[in-house]
This record gives sequence, C-alpha cells and structure tokens, in this order.
Amino acid sequence: MNRLLHSLLPRPECLMCGEGQFRILAEQLPDIVLRMDADGRFLYVNSRIQDLTGSQPDAFIGRTCSEAGMSEEFRLLWEGIARDTLKKEQGIDREMNLEINGKIRILHIRAVCDITPSVKQTFIATVRDITAMRRDERHIQELVQRLTYHLNNTPLAVMEWDTKGKCLLWNGEAEDMFGWTRRELKSEHMDCLALIHPDDRPGFQVVLERLKQGKAASDFVKCRAVHQDGSMLFCECHLSALLDTEDHSKSILWVANNVTARELAEQEMHRLNNGLADRIRERTAELESSNHELQREILARKSLEVELISISEREHRRVGHDLHDGVCQELSGVRYSLEAISKKRRKGTLLRQQIDQLSTALVRAVHHIRLLSRGLAPLELEGGNLAAALDELAANTSALFQVKCTVKCRGRSQRLEIEKAINLFRIAQEAIQNAIKHGDATHIRLDLDLLKGVLSITDNGNGIKDNDPAPARGNGMGLKIMRHRADAIQGTVAVERIPAGGVRVICHFPK
Repeated sequence: MNRLLHSLLPRPECLMCGEGQFRILAEQLPDIVLRMDADGRFLYVNSRIQDLTGSQPDAFIGRTCSEAGMSEEFRLLWEGIARDTLKKEQGIDREMNLEINGKIRILHIRAVCDITPSVKQTFIATVRDITAMRRDERHIQELVQRLTYHLNNTPLAVMEWDTKGKCLLWNGEAEDMFGWTRRELKSEHMDCLALIHPDDRPGFQVVLERLKQGKAASDFVKCRAVHQDGSMLFCECHLSALLDTEDHSKSILWVANNVTARELAEQEMHRLNNGLADRIRERTAELESSNHELQREILARKSLEVELISISEREHRRVGHDLHDGVCQELSGVRYSLEAISKKRRKGTLLRQQIDQLSTALVRAVHHIRLLSRGLAPLELEGGNLAAALDELAANTSALFQVKCTVKCRGRSQRLEIEKAINLFRIAQEAIQNAIKHGDATHIRLDLDLLKGVLSITDNGNGIKDNDPAPARGNGMGLKIMRHRADAIQGTVAVERIPAGGVRVICHFPK
C-alpha cells in the first residue's frame, strides 16, 4: 500500500501534470484518499469522504477537523496519525474504531509521508470503512464455532477425505466409532477403504468413484465397518462430493451412523419371529389335529345320540303297542270275567256291587292305558302329520290331567319328515309336562306354524321366578332334552317368561 501511496505522489519534474493525474486516480479508488499537513489541515480529499461523514469534499479542503465541524475524537485521531506518520518514513497502518454520526465505524487507515521535495511536512492517507467486513468476519467466525461445536458433539461420525485418500477431517465421534485417532490414521497412511469390511469394500469403492468422477453429488450406503480392535460394526453412510470452483471433486464428506445395536436387535427379532412362526405353525398343526379329532368325536357322539333317540322312539312304540295290545287286552279280559261273575249274582247284593265297581275301575284303567299308549306312539307321526299328533296330544292331556289344552295350526296340510315330526312332538310333550309339573298350569296352548317353521307352547302357570329350582328356571334335564332334540333337526329352543305369568317355549326349525 505504501508503494501505491508513493505512486500517487507526482514527480518534481512534472508537478502540475502529476497533481492532475493524482486527483483523477484518487477519484477512481473505492477508498477515501486525503492529503494533510503537519497541522492537521486537509490539503486534498476525494469524493469518498462523503460516504463516511456525509459532508462534501469542499467542506474539508483548507480546514482542520475542528474547522470542518468534525468531532473532537475525529480531530484527535488525525492529529495522532499526522504526528506518527511524519515521524516514520515507512508510514503507519492502523485499524481504529470511531463514532461518526452516532454510529461506530471500523476504519483501516494507511498513511505515508509525502516524498515530493517541494512539499514539506505533508502526508497522504487512504481510509477504508471495514465495518461490514469485520461484521461478516465475526459472523463467519460464529458460524465456524457453531459448526465446530456441532461436529464435535454430533452422535454421527463426520470425516472428510481428499481424492487421494488423505483424511482432512475426523471428529470425536469418528474416533469413538472406529477407535482410530486422526494422528494414527496419518501415521498408518490409512485411507477410508481400510475402515470398511473387506466383503463390502468393492461396493463402497464403486460409490466413491462415482462421487470423485462427478457422476453423483451424494449417495447413501449401508455397510459393515471394522473397529481398530478388529470387531465389526454396522453403519449407515451418507457421502457427498465437495466441489471446487470448476465443479471438480476435491474431497468426499462422509457422515456415518453406527446402527450396530439396532441391526443386532433386528437380527435377534427376526430370529425370534422365525422361532415364533415355527412354534405357531407347530401349535396350529396340533390344534388342527385336535380339532379334527374333536370333530370326529362330535360326529360320533351326534351319531350315537341320534341312535339313542331312535332306540328311545322304538321303545316308546314298543311299550305303547305292548300296553295297547297286551295290558289293555288282559285287563279287558279280567273285566269281562268280572262282568260274567256279576251276572251270576243277584242284583242288590254286596258282592255284586263290589264286582261292578271293580269292573268300572278296570274300564277307566283300560281307557287311561290306551291314552298313554297313544302318547307313546302316535299313529299320525308315522305319516309326518304333526298337526294331527298335536291334536291328539292336547286331547289326551286334557283327559289325563284335567287341564285345558288347545292347538292352533297354520299350514295344517303340510307334512314333515318322520324324524322332524317325532322330535317336535317330543318337545311339545316335554313342555306340557313341565307346565303341569312345575308351573301348575290350567291352560296350555300349542301354536304350530308349518309355513314359518315355529312351534310354541304357552302356559298360564306360575312362571319363572328367581328362586325357582333349576328345572323350573329352564336349566334342568327337560330343557336339555328339548334342546338336544332341536339340535337334531338343526333347530333352536328358547324359554321366556311371560309378564302376565306363565312360560313360553319357542322352537324354530327349518321348513
């Protein structure tokens, strides 16, 4: 700068011409250019002075700082510069803070003595306002400090390698992750590929070459790395190329995340999942085998139950026939014998009266046995005529138990399969017996809808109470028998209490 200042000074042989050249050159410079004498009086100031002070150059020419209206601090500054510059042949180079128009400005001042022989005790100076530059430098320094802090405290390993494999950056996390210090890397002449597991190096090198050749700006790689102690770790690596001004790769920035714990946990989870899946398959196979065995047992039990019902029905018919054809015939024979004996006795005698009473009792007994035999084996069920069988059941019930029992049927002409008709008939029989035995019913109504597949038995008995014994509450053997018979024909049975008193048994069966 001193050479520049000296070059600005005119030579003695062309002082007038040189002065003009000096002023032209000074006006082209971005800095303030001024000339002062030993008294601090401005001999020349270029137009840049206005940018700093807000005053025109004419306000300074031929005046001191005080005469130009500048502050006391401004005056003392230039008096000191004049004094120091004139004492030193090589001039001065200073950076100073100065308050101008209420703002602190940072000025870089260079000054040198005037070497023109005809000019004594004067100096020329350049002033550059570097306030913005120093502010930007501080900002950059803060950014560098923040970046350095983040690099040293990030949980990621941050490394930078030049295109020849030399390590340029190696943060603390990289030391912890790989076990090497930057000095050790340098002494061992290690490149980045030495940190990669041998089996993963070829793929990693392909990525590096693409970045170095500018074929990609960045890339992501999952690979295995090797610790200094020889142990293996799993890494997720983000690599990016740092370019120079000509867009050529000058270095590779490598950011690595150690995911060894996660990878091992995933492998263990995968192993456990596979083991669990195997166990589930084994257990499923066991359950399927057990289920098949259970299904076979259920089918066998249902087959046995159907056979038991069939045997029960055959026994019902056999007993009914035996009562009708056997017991009734024998009792009728006894009756006829008693009537024959009675005719041999005179009327009005005590013996004849007793014989006539026995004969009447036998008549009633034969009648009841015939009714019972009809209930055990209704002939109408042989043809699937459930409505007629229920009519006879209602009549027999009324006669045997002295209760009112009625039947209402819809679709009376419909005929059912014998098995279905028999099971529905037995359900009705069981419901009637429960109503008479447990409910003390006096009126029982049978409703059969063959078009919808519904049979209901409603009574006016005592109903179901919370403290009733199990049979009356619908949990006894009678309900189990009804439900079993309903299951046999793919139907359902439900028992519900009637608010006004009584119970209704409803059986839904397929049409």
